[in-house]
Amino acid sequence: MALSRAAATVAVVLIAALLVAASTERATADGDDPHVCYCPCMQDQCMTMTAGTKEECARACDTGCREGGFPGQPNRFEFCGF
Repeated sequence: MALSRAAATVAVVLIAALLVAASTERATADGDDPHVCYCPCMQDQCMTMTAGTKEECARACDTGCREGGFPGQPNRFEFCGF
């Protein structure tokens, strides 16, 4: 059970990172606005998958956005409506 949960988490993180990388093409950084990359990742990509929790998606989207040079999760309580 723990192995399948860990595998699902890894899959969510990898998929979210790929989706963020693809979506950063159309986004432009504007200060620390989470709606540039982080919230679109949360709302339109990661949370549409049933395997991820909002905490897992927040970590994946934050990491992907920051690696792409965009603002990530502004604070640990920001889940963009989730």
